Amino acid sequence: MRPNDSPGDAVLATLRELPTCDVRAARARQLRARCHRVLEMRDASSHVPRGGETRAWRAGGVVAGAWCVLYLFEVLRRAASVYGF
Repeated sequence: MRPNDSPGDAVLATLRELPTCDVRAARARQLRARCHRVLEMRDASSHVPRGGETRAWRAGGVVAGAWCVLYLFEVLRRAASVYGF
């Protein structure tokens, strides 16, 4: 390792020296099918019920609405101070 090299460079150099291995086609199909099952389960469990929102979305909407009202109030206050009201 040279003085100006970062420790990450040494790690990458060590990784480059490792031999590459190919996965058998049957094993690749098994892994791919397993990944698809996990992703399908994750999609099914994170589905938002129809006709309803989650509490996080409602709370986010309330916060965003409050922020907009405060911003509008500040704009009006500054405009009034510019025009002398």
